[in-house]
Amino acid sequence: MKKAGFKAWAVASGAALLLVSGAGSANAQTAQTVSCFTKVDGGRTITGNPWVKVKNNCAWGYKVKAVWKYGPDSTCKLLSEGQTRRYESTPPAVYQRTEIC
Repeated sequence: MKKAGFKAWAVASGAALLLVSGAGSANAQTAQTVSCFTKVDGGRTITGNPWVKVKNNCAWGYKVKAVWKYGPDSTCKLLSEGQTRRYESTPPAVYQRTEIC
C-alpha cells in the first residue's frame, strides 16, 4: 500500500515538475498559450480607467500580469487556483491577455 502511494506521488511530482519547467522557459508562446485564465468581466471606471477581472481555472497558482495595449501592464501577482483578480490600467489602454511572469 505504501509503495503504491509513493509511486502515485512520484508520478504527480514529475508531471508538476515538467509543467513548471515548461512554464518557466524562455519561449514567449508558452505564456500566451495558457488557456486556463479567463476574462470574467471588464469595463471602464467612472473616470475612464479600463479594468478587467481574470479568473485562474488552472490546477495550480501562477504569478501573472494583465497585458494592456496602449497602457502599462500590471505588476506580477500570484493568482491562486480558482481565484479571481481585478486589474486596472490607464486610458486609452485596451486589455489584451493574461501572461505568466
